[in-house]
Amino acid sequence: MRPVRTVIAIMFAAAIAVTGCTAHSAAVQPGTPSPSTTASPTSNPPQPEPTPPTTTFPLGRIERLDAVQAVGSQTVWAVGKGTILTTSNGGRTWLRVWRGAQELDQVDFVNASTGWALGGHLLLGTVDRGQHWRQLGQPTAGPLRRVQFSSPTQGWGVAGGSGQPSQGPRVTTSLVHTSDGGRTWSVLAAPAPPQSVCFTGTADGWLASGTSVWRSVDGGHHWGPRPSFTLPAPTYGLPAFAELQCARPGAAWVRFDAGDAAAGHIPYALYTTRDGGAHWRGVLGEPGTLGSRLGLPAGPGNSPGPFSVIDPSRAVLLSPTPAAEATGAMLITQAGGRLQRLRDIPQTRLSTISPSSVSFASATRGWVVGTGGAGRAVILATDDGGRSWQSQLPA
Repeated sequence: MRPVRTVIAIMFAAAIAVTGCTAHSAAVQPGTPSPSTTASPTSNPPQPEPTPPTTTFPLGRIERLDAVQAVGSQTVWAVGKGTILTTSNGGRTWLRVWRGAQELDQVDFVNASTGWALGGHLLLGTVDRGQHWRQLGQPTAGPLRRVQFSSPTQGWGVAGGSGQPSQGPRVTTSLVHTSDGGRTWSVLAAPAPPQSVCFTGTADGWLASGTSVWRSVDGGHHWGPRPSFTLPAPTYGLPAFAELQCARPGAAWVRFDAGDAAAGHIPYALYTTRDGGAHWRGVLGEPGTLGSRLGLPAGPGNSPGPFSVIDPSRAVLLSPTPAAEATGAMLITQAGGRLQRLRDIPQTRLSTISPSSVSFASATRGWVVGTGGAGRAVILATDDGGRSWQSQLPA
């Protein structure tokens, strides 16, 4: 759970109001209510549903969704081509709270009210559960390609470069930081051109580039003289990409996409640490390439896909296999000590080609977004840990 102070929220609201109008992966957990004085010792008082935004647009036809984030078990946000969607009742109803020309490919909420959406050289922010969205600033180092916030004011990002964020930058990028909720950004020195960053607070954070990961304990102002971890496999001079997610201070997960593809197999490997990077554990890898080379358990498919960190010990990873016309899924527990293969999602329900995103609020409750077989945006939900999936969009 992330602490929120009223004064910080007010500062952020002022920051985005000045700039005018126009999705860290681990799900944000809402506060726990005080026990009822009339309830029995073993019962839990009913929790009221979050209040949904009142300013909405017709849902209309949504072509593609690129990112999803669960904020507890009931509130979920999804962004994509020209749209921001939200639900406050676990997906029984979805509302469209923003529409525009840009394609948004990231969403990041630090609590139920305050969050950001990014894509198409546009950074949007809200402090009122999506009731209003304001355009925020861009760094002088180049347009933001990734952002991640640890509080309503403190955030980090990757700026500059070209190409799709999920495929890594093609030219040099910069590490940037904001202390006013995204209104202004400053450049921080980085040990390598960053591809992804994540921070759990104002001090503890990680940066990934290529096949290496670094840790900072002072908000990204200094990084270790050597990487905390480097993938122990050659890339044969081919580009490599690393995707980070934080779980708590000192705990992180990273997926490496590196090495030579072969016969439809695209290399990937997932690693995790729970002790500040002193030890890294190989969790799984693509079975026909990088996984077998590193001696890792087999991943659920032959292409890198999105993953969602639940806590330091648990995560869910998706991996499409286009030749099989399905996306595989794996529930990881015991920090990689136990792998549970979940039911595949057929291509008729979730395309194996288009970008997709996954967010689990717990080991049982999660959401996946992407494009379906009919070429329209889809939202799939599970409340049994991926053993079955229900369509929430189209309804």
